[in-house]
Amino acid sequence: MPTHRIAVDGAELHVEVDGDGPALVLVNGAALTARQWDGVIDRLAAAHTVVRLDVRGTGSSTPGPSDGYTFQQYACDIVEIADQLGLDDFDLWGMAWGSRVALVTAAQHPDRVRRLVLSDFSIDPADVDAQKQGAIAAKRARADAGIIDPPHPEGIRDHLDQDAMFAAMAATLLHADLLPFVEQVRAPTLIATGDHDPNLVSSRRALPAFENARLLELELTAHGAVLWRPGPVIAAVLEFLDQ
Repeated sequence: MPTHRIAVDGAELHVEVDGDGPALVLVNGAALTARQWDGVIDRLAAAHTVVRLDVRGTGSSTPGPSDGYTFQQYACDIVEIADQLGLDDFDLWGMAWGSRVALVTAAQHPDRVRRLVLSDFSIDPADVDAQKQGAIAAKRARADAGIIDPPHPEGIRDHLDQDAMFAAMAATLLHADLLPFVEQVRAPTLIATGDHDPNLVSSRRALPAFENARLLELELTAHGAVLWRPGPVIAAVLEFLDQ
């Protein structure tokens, strides 16, 4: 797992690269780090060059200027990382909060993003209480079906600067509705949202505005799908990327 420290617009970004093949860039969920993907990285890296990053101000990345906590800046950071790694274009997968970053990146840099995966996707403000209730209901449903939840990877919430992490996450407050970005996306898109995730309502609302997208409703799954049901999520994503 080669690691890189990549300087972009006043921040030093922590980047990890695994595997070989077509490039796939991953963007973490809210308040999480690149460790989020540890449980699935082997399957992804078997056929892809997988690039993970900690968004500026989170994980092992430095904060940078205080005015840099915007989805547009995070999109520029991803493109600059690709440039410095020598990647002309790439597939892009964002989970939950990270799906918003991925959406804006695909909208603003259509020549760089080949295919787009948005899991736990919402274009509306998050309903954290509903997410928690959905997680409880999904966990109960999985238990009834005899499905054992995997442990979460270590370090998924370890940040060098907690205040900077919260400031970075607050980029969501700048956009009450991300639908205008949806309308700019040209890349083929897979939306994968759990049947117990309240974001599913927003995923359905956004779907018709995409030029080329389909929605997969993941069974027995709540918010944070790749952490709770990695098998079905990875299978769906790999099938989409390999088309």
